[in-house]
Amino acid sequence: MRNRLKNSIKQIVSDELASRTVTTIGSVLPIGYNPIEHIRCGLLHWIAVPFNGTDVWCELRCPNATQLQTCGDITNIIGDNKPDTYSFDDIIQIRNYQDNICKLVFNQPKYDEIASLVGRDDFIISEKRKELELLEKRFEENKESMSETQKKILQTEMDTIKLIIGYILPDDTMAFITHWGMGNDISEVKKINKQTFLRAASLAKACNKAPTDYIPGVFTDYNKMEMDAHAFAVLEEFLEEQRTVVGGKFKWIGGKLGRKHD
Repeated sequence: MRNRLKNSIKQIVSDELASRTVTTIGSVLPIGYNPIEHIRCGLLHWIAVPFNGTDVWCELRCPNATQLQTCGDITNIIGDNKPDTYSFDDIIQIRNYQDNICKLVFNQPKYDEIASLVGRDDFIISEKRKELELLEKRFEENKESMSETQKKILQTEMDTIKLIIGYILPDDTMAFITHWGMGNDISEVKKINKQTFLRAASLAKACNKAPTDYIPGVFTDYNKMEMDAHAFAVLEEFLEEQRTVVGGKFKWIGGKLGRKHD
């Protein structure tokens, strides 16, 4: 089934590349906050996408900021409170977000075409469904006599299988498309540290502007929304810490925070 997918996609690419020119990004990226298609110099691009470790050429569409917002509540920004481990619900939220972006980004072949090729009758998926049914039956029949550790191990096995059969695209495909679709390969958003956000939010509050007015670099227009929100969240966290430490004795001095004098 997967060989069928690979051959079908290759045929689509061969037909299309005969009449198209692949657009590449110039050596200088535009400074500021721009739509992804502006930064990439075009709406559609032929990109080698990994499918279980094998690169397949696909035509991808640059999503806009509004479309990315509809995919879910996931941010590019790496905060200080990133968890060491994720719950099953967290993983589902991330996978749903990735799946939604894949639906937006795949243009040739489209997501639905890939789904029909991979199919719900895929041998591996069918076998995993049977395995899940057996595990669920075993869990129901023995849960009264099982220890909490045994229940946890069995639940983890079932959750893992649910992830396999619940999403048609391989993990490396979903991760790649999400990275590309969000513009993480052309944005400097992950380079910004907490101090930069705090300084930008402090200046923005003092001058009645947006934090992103004080953070130069190459970013997408979607980055602007999440950076502004995150910067103010960092500032609020800092102010709360100051209230705890100095009992609320601080004030704004020339766009910076300083302690009040008694």
